[in-house]
Amino acid sequence: MARSRGVRGAASLCAVAALLYLLARAVLYAAVSGLLGLVQPGASLARPVGVSDAVLAVLQILIGLGAILLPLWGLLRFSRLQRGDLRILLPAPWSPAFCLPVFLGAANAANLAGALLAGLLGAETTNARLPSGGPELFLQFMALCVLPAVTEELFFRGALQGLLRPCGSAAAIFGPALLFSLLHLDAIQGLTALVCGVFLGWLAERSGSILPGMLLHFVNNCLAFCNLYLRLYAPGDVSFAFELFVLLFFPLFSLWLLYHARKQGFHFSAGLRPGVDVLGVFTSPAYTVTVLFLLLYTVFLT
Repeated sequence: MARSRGVRGAASLCAVAALLYLLARAVLYAAVSGLLGLVQPGASLARPVGVSDAVLAVLQILIGLGAILLPLWGLLRFSRLQRGDLRILLPAPWSPAFCLPVFLGAANAANLAGALLAGLLGAETTNARLPSGGPELFLQFMALCVLPAVTEELFFRGALQGLLRPCGSAAAIFGPALLFSLLHLDAIQGLTALVCGVFLGWLAERSGSILPGMLLHFVNNCLAFCNLYLRLYAPGDVSFAFELFVLLFFPLFSLWLLYHARKQGFHFSAGLRPGVDVLGVFTSPAYTVTVLFLLLYTVFLT
């Protein structure tokens, strides 16, 4: 019963933090759009008329930082979460040569499944706009590749996983990963985010640090950034060849690695701490209601 109460409280805090993240992002987006309209009449973040790509990228970075740092500060100030729980420290040996290809394989297998699902449902995919080069492209790289890799790992695998870690590794991995997935507010992207979130959560538990997850997250973002850039500016056959290579090579190579690792006695469960069942997070009414709200909100946006 004590463990059940513990997981309910921790999952509730995770749910509140996720909603605060969503609220902070919406408020900052609205505030920045309003200020942009005052400086450049008629402009907003959704309709950046007369606003340079460099300014837009800087504003995206500021909104992303604020949306993460505000709820993170609240957790550190008003909950039992301590800075040490974030695990911003050097990891135990974690075999990047194995973890990176397997992570990219899982992520791109989910991407492929999502693309097939989108095709079956007739869903339209929208691509972000990228500058062709210069400082503007660098700032977009920082906003789309570096910032999410650092801040999202700090928030989800650091803070939220730190809250649930006393309840056992299973709940600590799954609870934040599901929220990470749903906060993308996109069913197709959410599928990839769930797979990535579970793997990165497992890696944080095994290595004792969020730094390896930041690296893997960054590499995955870079591949997506390159794919988008090639789709916009490279010849069609070059873009298609790169995308097909990434979608097929990494899943197949990761299966080969896993096959040989299993023959040598590798188990994903090794080194994880026992605790409540993986679905124990749903004993928290706040967590369950938050998940349902985010699901319905995603459907509404779709």
